[in-house]
Amino acid sequence: MQSSRVRLMLVALFGVLALGALTAAAAQAVEAPRWSIAGTDLAEGQTHYLSTKAYKKFVLTAGAIKIECEVVKLVQGSLLGSGIGNAGKDNEVIEFSTCKPSGVSGGKAIEKCKDVEPITTSAVKSELVETEKAVPGTSGSLLTLFEPAEGSTFTPLKFTTETGGNCPPETKVSGKVVGQVLTDPNKPPELGKLVELPAVNSAEAHSWLINFPATPITKVTKISGGKASETEKNELKAFSETAILEGTALILLAKKNEKTGLLETEETNWSPLP
Repeated sequence: MQSSRVRLMLVALFGVLALGALTAAAAQAVEAPRWSIAGTDLAEGQTHYLSTKAYKKFVLTAGAIKIECEVVKLVQGSLLGSGIGNAGKDNEVIEFSTCKPSGVSGGKAIEKCKDVEPITTSAVKSELVETEKAVPGTSGSLLTLFEPAEGSTFTPLKFTTETGGNCPPETKVSGKVVGQVLTDPNKPPELGKLVELPAVNSAEAHSWLINFPATPITKVTKISGGKASETEKNELKAFSETAILEGTALILLAKKNEKTGLLETEETNWSPLP
């Protein structure tokens, strides 16, 4: 009789310990930034169109060569839904135009030179990430990591030279680049606030900004399966040099016009932190 009671006590004890272990594991899981639209999480398998335009011009600098672009838009762009513990992602193809090269190439000033436009990227994938070591209980901000969907090349850069001019050599922009997620003050070129972590200013809004700062962000924290891991060496290359991309894009939701088949800006509020 006594041995039966002991067995029952041991079974109960193991049950409590197992429940405690599961609770502790759940408590340690890292919450991932995910998309929400009109108050509803964008679930795994769901998508929603995106549109963008330049809020501040984009400038790519590599060594003594600079490429400035006034216009940016998405040829294709969609938010990708995710499950709890997995960060929201995007797919996009980006187009730059009204660009101008300047600086020095081959020891001579760049002049009478034009980019071959539009400058269209290969398929790009992006993912919501966080600043280095930005885990629950610490301060940090929300970021977006952009990289080619396949291989390492974002886009080739080609140029046409007028008589007597000088252009940089053809090159490929490759690697990865990180942008900051900001609120949109709707006062270009004034920038909004960093979206902070833990989320304190994540209320849904009509639009958001992605800002690529003058000092590149090379280390980030990625979250997948409820676990955080740090990645580094997120940098660009062009003209055989480390390249810096500066600029700010305005990001909005979009919907397809059933008559024209074209994407149009949508007025719905949304957020990268549900």
